[in-house]
Amino acid sequence: MTFLEKFESLKQKYAAAADFSGIDHDLAAEITLTDEDAGGTFYVAWIGKQLSVEPYGYRDNTVSIRIASDLLEALLQGKKHPVDEFLRGSLEAEGEPAHALALIEALKLPKGKEKRKKKTG
Repeated sequence: MTFLEKFESLKQKYAAAADFSGIDHDLAAEITLTDEDAGGTFYVAWIGKQLSVEPYGYRDNTVSIRIASDLLEALLQGKKHPVDEFLRGSLEAEGEPAHALALIEALKLPKGKEKRKKKTG
C-alpha cells in the first residue's frame, strides 16, 4: 500500500466519524507515518471550527507526531492508550501534548461503530 492509499483509507475511516465538538481551541497536528512501505506526512487541522485533513505537512503545527500506521489505528480504535505508547517510545510527539490527546479523542471511532459478531446459542 502506498502512502496516499493509506492516507485515504485513514481519512475515510476516521475523519468522517470525527467529533471535534468538545474542542474549543484551534489545533493543527502534523502526522508522519513511519511505515517502510507507506510512510509519509499528513495533517489534521481544526481551525476556526473547520476540519481539514490533507496529505502534506503543516508548517505552523501545534503538535508533530511520528507513528506507525497500525499503532495510529489501534489508538483510534481505543485498543491502545496514547500516553502508554508515548512512554514506551512507540510514538514520538513534539509540541502541545494536550493537542495530540484531543486529536486522538476527536478521531476515535464512537463505541459500537466497529462490527461485532453476536453469539448465537
